[in-house]
Amino acid sequence: MARRDRTTGLPRPRARTDAKAHSRFSFSEQSQLRLVWIAGGGVIALILAFLAWGWFDNNYRQPNKTILVVGEETFKLKYYTDRLLLAAQASGGGNLTILEQTLLTNLEDEALGEILARERGITVTDEEITNEIASQLGVPVGGAGSSFDVLYRQRLRTVRMSDPHYRRYTEAQVFLNKLGDSFEAEIGNTGEMVTLRAVVSQTREAADSALARVKAGENLGSVAQEVSADQQSRQKDGLLEPEPTRLLPEAIRTAIEGKSAGDELFGPIEISGGFWIFRMETRDPAGVISETQKGQLVDIARAEAIKAKRSTVSIDQRMTTKDYEWANEHAGD
Repeated sequence: MARRDRTTGLPRPRARTDAKAHSRFSFSEQSQLRLVWIAGGGVIALILAFLAWGWFDNNYRQPNKTILVVGEETFKLKYYTDRLLLAAQASGGGNLTILEQTLLTNLEDEALGEILARERGITVTDEEITNEIASQLGVPVGGAGSSFDVLYRQRLRTVRMSDPHYRRYTEAQVFLNKLGDSFEAEIGNTGEMVTLRAVVSQTREAADSALARVKAGENLGSVAQEVSADQQSRQKDGLLEPEPTRLLPEAIRTAIEGKSAGDELFGPIEISGGFWIFRMETRDPAGVISETQKGQLVDIARAEAIKAKRSTVSIDQRMTTKDYEWANEHAGD
């Protein structure tokens, strides 16, 4: 009798399939794909964020950065950039580095001038700014469609500035002009005037020779007429136009300080690369000051006042190399 297989009724263990392993493999593949998508999305997001930041930095943050603070007055990079183009147009080119630094100094001086003006009770109105623009354009103030309107729009296009920036620039000029008017009133129409007779030589040896001739008895005017390098005074025997003492070169002011007009000879004194021997012909304490001389005295007084004010006002320059580069790239935008 053939042997029968015995059965127990218990379920026989089935051969283990790889379903679980297959499930793990499928999950891992999906996860990897998901990670790839996530990583790719992250990279895209970073690129977009970088581009967005670049746009924001270049078009908003950078131009609105404060690059100069004078007292309570602040200057943004965009205003500096607009003024840089204006300064370049006015100068006709030149060394860019010098132009950049000169503009910063000019902005400081404008702010200091405004502080000085306000301390003297000087104010500037919107109407005065508009009148100054009209004066520069050579036309009367007018509304839409007027000559003023047309020419002003042309001017803004030429200098590539916004109306607010151009008006701010003009306001600074009006403040400085009114500050100058204040100093002019103080200077008045008369003051100490000095008249010199001089021989101007190009070398020390020539000046020594001229001095020796005068000391030997020759007339100073005759020597000047013969050898002076200053052609204008040479035709008048070395006689110079009367000048306010303040307008004379510092070396001359020092030499004649406390001295009276007379026969005393001064020099040789080196002035602007030349050598002077001279005599003080007159010293008038109440001489008449010409309009040209008055303007020169005003410029000196204003410059000295601004220089003195500079030491008492907080000035914070914040320009960086990146700011200069941005200004150069966007001047005229």
